[in-house]
Amino acid sequence: GRGQAFGRARSRSRRRPRGRVGRWLRAVGAVVAPAVVVASAVVLMAWRDTDRAREQLEDVRQTLVQAVAGPAVLADPQGRTDLAALLAAAAEGAEAAGRDLEASRPLSLIGWVPGGREQRAGLLGLAGDASAAARVLSSMVAGIDQAAAGAAVEGSTVPLDALGLLAAEAERGGSALARLDRGSDGLVPPLAAARDDLDELLRSTAGRLEGAAGAIEATRGFLGAAGPRRHLIAVQNNAEMRDQGLVASYGVLRVEGGRFSLERSGSVLDLTLDAPADVALPPGTEAVFGSLFPTQTWQSVNATADFALSGAAMAAMYRQATGTAVDGVIGVDVPALAALLGALGPVDVPPAGPGGGPAAPGALTAANAAQFLLHDQYEGLPPLADTSGRRDRLADLTGAVVERLGSAGDAMALGQSLGGAAGGGHLRLWSADPGEQGTFERAGLAGGPVAGQSPEVAARTFHLAVQNRTATKLDWFVHPEVHLDVRLTPGGDAVVWPTLTIENRAPVGAAPSYRLGPDGFTGAPGDYVGWVLLWSPVGSQVAGSVSESGLELTERVVAVGAGQSATVRLGPVTVPGAVRDGQLALRLVPQPRAHPVPLTVTLDPGRWRAGVDERWKGTWDRSLTLSWPVSR
Repeated sequence: GRGQAFGRARSRSRRRPRGRVGRWLRAVGAVVAPAVVVASAVVLMAWRDTDRAREQLEDVRQTLVQAVAGPAVLADPQGRTDLAALLAAAAEGAEAAGRDLEASRPLSLIGWVPGGREQRAGLLGLAGDASAAARVLSSMVAGIDQAAAGAAVEGSTVPLDALGLLAAEAERGGSALARLDRGSDGLVPPLAAARDDLDELLRSTAGRLEGAAGAIEATRGFLGAAGPRRHLIAVQNNAEMRDQGLVASYGVLRVEGGRFSLERSGSVLDLTLDAPADVALPPGTEAVFGSLFPTQTWQSVNATADFALSGAAMAAMYRQATGTAVDGVIGVDVPALAALLGALGPVDVPPAGPGGGPAAPGALTAANAAQFLLHDQYEGLPPLADTSGRRDRLADLTGAVVERLGSAGDAMALGQSLGGAAGGGHLRLWSADPGEQGTFERAGLAGGPVAGQSPEVAARTFHLAVQNRTATKLDWFVHPEVHLDVRLTPGGDAVVWPTLTIENRAPVGAAPSYRLGPDGFTGAPGDYVGWVLLWSPVGSQVAGSVSESGLELTERVVAVGAGQSATVRLGPVTVPGAVRDGQLALRLVPQPRAHPVPLTVTLDPGRWRAGVDERWKGTWDRSLTLSWPVSR
């Protein structure tokens, strides 16, 4: 009974304070309660103004993303004009958002709330920096447009001064954007997220611009800005694949002060070596590719995925075969030549020599070059045919393209075509100058799949190639399709199962021919033997792998008859610690084939939750970085 009475007494004491203290508390409540209501209303109105501004600034950010993600417009004067106008409008939009925020009375009052002043300053800073970024890019586009006016390629001369101006504009723009990266410390989550998004865009764009500036400067040196250079052009045939196309023809390009000329060209059969060139192969490369004699046999020199090694080997092989040194190597395949024809227009090639196959269909264009060079020109060639005429036609096309380059006109359009080809691996460079080589690697123009990349990127990079193990030209008919099944373990590792389907569309029942075989490796015309090579991330765990081209290499051989398909399941590949800072990212580097490879990636998050679609499907025609935000 005493306990119940005590409980009732306590209950009554909580209902209403009594005496002097009670009167004081009621007076304070009478003042504070309305103040809380007013403060809440102010906060709600400030949030409304903030949210409206965030939407405006998100539109500005998307415009900036569009501007930096589509550099193709820079190749066209009208495109540059339109882009400058778009960026100017974005800057005005950000400035208008900033003015609205400055004029917002609720936001001014929010400064009295603890921490409110910092949030308001952060919001105003976001608007100001978004506007400044758009102004920087708009100014840079105007500078590029001015430089482009003097960037015509005439008289077989590249305007090196104009290239220097382009490099200066890119470096200036990159430095200015980098200074706008301020961080989001102390900001509330929605505002911090918006700030982080802008900063990430600023960092990535600044890095790309600074890399472009370095690459342009290295290109000026490569084109003889500091003295004469001589470069070997390795013409690669995608109808017989190595990691790139098989090296079938060559040319020698002399450059000095931007002026260029083709000294000689022909078939690699003219460059036969009696012994390997003096280039050491890394142990993994020797183990997998050594039996192909890649430092002696031109047809095997680019089986490795590391073009730094292939380029050095080709330079040494050419010197051993001719007694003449070269300062660089340009690896270019048929899709790259076709892309150049898109910028240059049609070219004529001389008639084929004896045994060279059918005549070209008039002029070669961007639309018909690959079809003719990788398919049509083999029509009617019997097994073991003399193909020296056919090989010389690839060299002749290269010579015709170089000749047309001498009067190309707009260097910006030409550079866009070359950049697109390089993005798909169809154009590769090697320089004997270590500084130039390093710059080209960081720009993605040289080296292997992870050349110039950070260790973190190398730890999530895959590269897959299908190479021809026969002496046929069947790769025009061979269409690989890649599926990656990715499963996350509870500890954050990724287990990747690559599945490769190879479809052989060679005609069934065809007569024996040079193109279709059979040869000493196959039994019937059109039969294909594919060498499937998977390069997995540094530090990954995969049975039977060797270190090659900076990654972990495993291999498989598969036979695919004419008109048939075969499926190969590789792996598993375990990538330790694949989830980092709440994100899974995979970098995928393609093989530069004549036909782009379809790719599907499916994520099984296991005990994790993925914040975006768990399936990606598209065309694998350039390096991709796929990422998923994941959480417990």
